[in-house]
Amino acid sequence: MPNKYTKVAVVGRPNVGKSTLFNRLLKERKAIVDDMPGVTRDRIYADVEWNGKGITLIDTGGLTGRKDSEDIIDLEVKKQVSSAIDESDFVIFLVDGREGITAQDQKIAEFLRKIKNNKKIFLAVNKIDSEKQQPLVYEFYSLGYGDPYPISAISGSSGLADILDEIASSSKVIKKEEELLKIAIIGKPNVGKSSILNCILGQQRSIVTPIPGTTRDNIDTKVKVNNKEYILIDTAGLRRKSKVSSVVERYATTRAISAIEKADVVLLIVDATFSISEQDQKIAALIKKRNKPSIILVNKWDLISQKTSSTMNELEEEILDFLHFINYSKILFTSALERKNINKVWDLIDEVYKNYQRRISTGKLNKTIEEIVLFSAPPGKKGKQLKIYYVTQADIKPPEIVFFVNNSDIVSEQYTKYLEKELRKQFDFSGVPIKLVFRNKRSE
Repeated sequence: MPNKYTKVAVVGRPNVGKSTLFNRLLKERKAIVDDMPGVTRDRIYADVEWNGKGITLIDTGGLTGRKDSEDIIDLEVKKQVSSAIDESDFVIFLVDGREGITAQDQKIAEFLRKIKNNKKIFLAVNKIDSEKQQPLVYEFYSLGYGDPYPISAISGSSGLADILDEIASSSKVIKKEEELLKIAIIGKPNVGKSSILNCILGQQRSIVTPIPGTTRDNIDTKVKVNNKEYILIDTAGLRRKSKVSSVVERYATTRAISAIEKADVVLLIVDATFSISEQDQKIAALIKKRNKPSIILVNKWDLISQKTSSTMNELEEEILDFLHFINYSKILFTSALERKNINKVWDLIDEVYKNYQRRISTGKLNKTIEEIVLFSAPPGKKGKQLKIYYVTQADIKPPEIVFFVNNSDIVSEQYTKYLEKELRKQFDFSGVPIKLVFRNKRSE
């Protein structure tokens, strides 16, 4: 993951305040924060500015310090934290001043000691919210990381500023980067979102296990392909409301919707081995409501047995029929396991985003509409005949086409769909929604 900034991994046992610290520095609720231990399980990246310098923060899952853990999530978190430390320039080892040193803290200290000679490690004692609590810091000297920094992730402190000052002194000057294309990876739980992301990146960036919903945070990853950079947003699986049983899952659902809103292109992942569900349809409706370009990735295509030459076409037709809200979408059949068609995703993203910005000249539009109307004239309504005077494109992202007519009240939904269908035949708007607006032409 290319990045010009100094990288800082924030590590520690569960619930010592890593995500609260992370969010304070970002001034937004980027990681899921709750009092339930272990609510951050993937590593999350975000760029911040401190004293005019660029720092990339890496928020990690909580380390338990247990060597004999058989919990599959716990083992995966250890791998994630190790990867974060490997790629970082500095490490902030966060402990809880109120609880004091725990056995888990000591185990983590031993783990970090193995890399101490290669990385600068800051021992930050969190939850020191007043001067009266300063004595709580002293026992942490025994961990062997020099002077501990008393901090308060909730209210801030000079200790936190001291850490950032030292880190920033070695950081590179921030360079303005062009706005990168943001790609949201959306789908219901366990359809393979994180597997596809990891396949694209060539590393296990999100925790991938057979347990549905093991990604709960939005995880932004910068990736470079063919000398072009993108930001990928892997989200928690969107569940039906009746199954959103905890505060954490409600946060994650809200964040998934937020990811759709900020994305330039949405990748909707569906499972080839299951029929399109009501939840898939609701996700498609969210994409449509926010007028986002979309690509439907049909994952696990390798698991479909007894394929015939027509299987793909039949399934594509079925998917677009059920997901009629976004039947303009591009469809790609993939297999994260076999890496099938993964390399084609980038070309499709570029193509769809180009269509999202497509602008048609007024001359071309009017000539095309004349031909469309000549082939099938607009139907009358209540004894009135619809007349289209002229057409122009008012906007892009999404393309918005305005029809000036004699009476916008008599435009039928059926004829609107006909116009859209014919416009799509003439101009490449594949993968993107287009808005048709009808306005009354003022009388001269």
